[in-house]
Amino acid sequence: MLKTIYQDRYELLVQTLICARKQLSFTQAELAKRLNKPQSYIAKIEGKDRKLDVLEFIDLCKILQLDAQIIIKKLQSAE
Repeated sequence: MLKTIYQDRYELLVQTLICARKQLSFTQAELAKRLNKPQSYIAKIEGKDRKLDVLEFIDLCKILQLDAQIIIKKLQSAE
């Protein structure tokens, strides 16, 4: 079994977050600042060099105005 970070569902998750960030016209630096993190934190998530945990995912969803439950359902149906 592939590591989570290499699965299609993880790619879908990351692309969803990137798309939401861009729709809000946030740079990686702006998003990171709202999370009190360095820009490299967002770059590593988007580059799939770092896995998100559940709490980080929820924090990102709040800032990106996403419904975490809808995203999770989307990921479940992509199995």
